Amino acid sequence: MATGKTKGIVLRKVDYSETSIILSVLSPNDGVKSFIYKGAKRKKKKGNLITSLAQISIEYYQRNDSDLAKISNVEPTIIYKSIPFDPYKSSIVFFMNEVLNNTLRDNEKNSELYGFLENILQVLDLSDHVANYPIKFLYRLTQYLGFYPYEVESPVYLDLRECSYTKYEPNHGAYLSKRNSLLLLQFSGMKFDGVNDPDIDLKTRRELVYDLLKYYHVIFENFKPIQSLAVLEATFHD
Repeated sequence: MATGKTKGIVLRKVDYSETSIILSVLSPNDGVKSFIYKGAKRKKKKGNLITSLAQISIEYYQRNDSDLAKISNVEPTIIYKSIPFDPYKSSIVFFMNEVLNNTLRDNEKNSELYGFLENILQVLDLSDHVANYPIKFLYRLTQYLGFYPYEVESPVYLDLRECSYTKYEPNHGAYLSKRNSLLLLQFSGMKFDGVNDPDIDLKTRRELVYDLLKYYHVIFENFKPIQSLAVLEATFHD
């Protein structure tokens, strides 16, 4: 039996019994890893720390013949100051969580993705300018999932099938309009703090989120509709 300790970003929490849960986290060294946390719902076990995209430290032990590690202790590595109390930020977290669960696979090590998420979640928590955060999240995540759009000289359209900008209108329907293609290029260079974002209205913000989700549907054959999108849209603001 081996013991270990890892940081993790919470992706999924499922009830296992009246007092225990099964936990799925993204870890820096093992990709998506599953744990059982016995007694997690008891007050002294700190199960209330385990929320969507919470950043935690896990101590665990694991039998050699089991894929499911057993948690012995959990501690927060970051305590969010505004996310739990801000409806828009909370809806962004639920949206991010669902997209990640829809795209990440078990045991795919991706330490760069972990570092990216660790950083941008802290930016989300501390920033006052997050209206365009979902656009930048969806666009930048493609870099870590392997389909970041290739940029060409004098781009006009984003061809979703080819994962590339192009000068010419594609001969199929899986591409974005000129305006939205160029807006996404602008957002690709923006920081997550939102300070210098392009000035866009609510309708355009919604279009860009839908365009990027269309991109994910083209790339991932089994990409499921995002249920939390309705909640996110209800909190969209200028």
